Amino acid sequence: MKYFVPAWYNQGSWWEDKTTPYYSKSLVKEFDDMISLMNMHVKNDETFEMLILNYSPDLRTFLHRFDLFEARYWSLFDDIQGFESRTPLPLDFKSLNWPEGTEFVYTPYLVRCVTGATTYSNVYFNQDGYMVWIEAFEHGQRVQRSIFDDRGYLSSILYFDGQGVPFRQKYMTIDGDCILTSELVDGTVHVSEQYQHRFNQTVYNNMEDLLQERVALYMKQEVSVDYPIIIAADERHNYFLSEILSDYQLCYSIFKQRNSELTSSLLQSISNSQYWLVDMLDNEETLQQYKIEQQLDVEIMRITPFDAQVLPNKSSQYYETYIGLWIDGIAHDTLQQSLQQVISYMERVENTRIILLTEQDKKLLPQWLTEQVQAVNDKYNTINEDEDGINLLLAEEEEYVEVIEIKHVPFEQDFKSSIDEFKSSH
Repeated sequence: MKYFVPAWYNQGSWWEDKTTPYYSKSLVKEFDDMISLMNMHVKNDETFEMLILNYSPDLRTFLHRFDLFEARYWSLFDDIQGFESRTPLPLDFKSLNWPEGTEFVYTPYLVRCVTGATTYSNVYFNQDGYMVWIEAFEHGQRVQRSIFDDRGYLSSILYFDGQGVPFRQKYMTIDGDCILTSELVDGTVHVSEQYQHRFNQTVYNNMEDLLQERVALYMKQEVSVDYPIIIAADERHNYFLSEILSDYQLCYSIFKQRNSELTSSLLQSISNSQYWLVDMLDNEETLQQYKIEQQLDVEIMRITPFDAQVLPNKSSQYYETYIGLWIDGIAHDTLQQSLQQVISYMERVENTRIILLTEQDKKLLPQWLTEQVQAVNDKYNTINEDEDGINLLLAEEEEYVEVIEIKHVPFEQDFKSSIDEFKSSH
């Protein structure tokens, strides 16, 4: 049995909700080493459990997007709020208790529910079509956000002041009671009177103190010290966990996209462990040097966190090699140079295909790019003339082949699906 502690956090406080409506650009990339490592365990029938430490009302739909829906997990906030594990349940917002005469106005991004002359609510959805928020407005000012769990629960209520700044959040139970009130201005957390017997304190200086108490209790009661725990290295929770898990076998996973720089404080935060798992050679060298300097008894393992086994993908089925190129954020002159290089490679190496990946709508891309892609495809599909016209006759039965394609991937799941679809096994 293994335990995994991911770091699927936003850029604010690590324990806060990272759910956003489907049209909002994600602040962080979701796919990471933990997702890949756990998927490897699933494929090999290895038993494991996730420990989800942050507030995640969209957890089930998130896991489903990355093929981990059937995996076992323990959610810290579910434990606090008393929510039961069950299949996601999409709520019909129209079935809620709206005032008589409410008018529903549908837009491409949300549904506006006009409840009065100066009041209305906006209903927001995630990329899977589940309702995530209902925000109430008075005189054009946002006053409240109701946050819904993907299992159909009202999970919490966020309150806004006159300047539209959130100042308080109430966390609900499965029965609709408030169990915790987080004062966002001073950071204190207050336990409602009827639930104070479940906690060691009635008021906590900050949310981390309360969460640390609950995690320590769960680990003591449910998790044997003989089981290894693989933790996504993230400085925001490393110290938090090292205090609780000092008696456990700890393995920190250092992932380049999450740990772009191995700072001294990050290295210090992972020192109390038995193993380091690292994906890149440069990070491995940094870890080796730190290990020697600090005289640490820790084993360093460098393996790719991504499954490298041969998969039945396009490349292996059709004897074509697909090259994916992420074009967002690249300067035009650099992109032109890079594109010319891969096109030149494609012309030299038979059965090569190029996929240009972008979060942008194709209509917003530079005109020169779409024209060059079209020109390359037209050239590939050009028919050489022959005296008898046989080539032209045969060409009429052939489909137009796109050897270079622009693919719109607005969501991270679209990107993952594209990679799974065309990644080469050779």
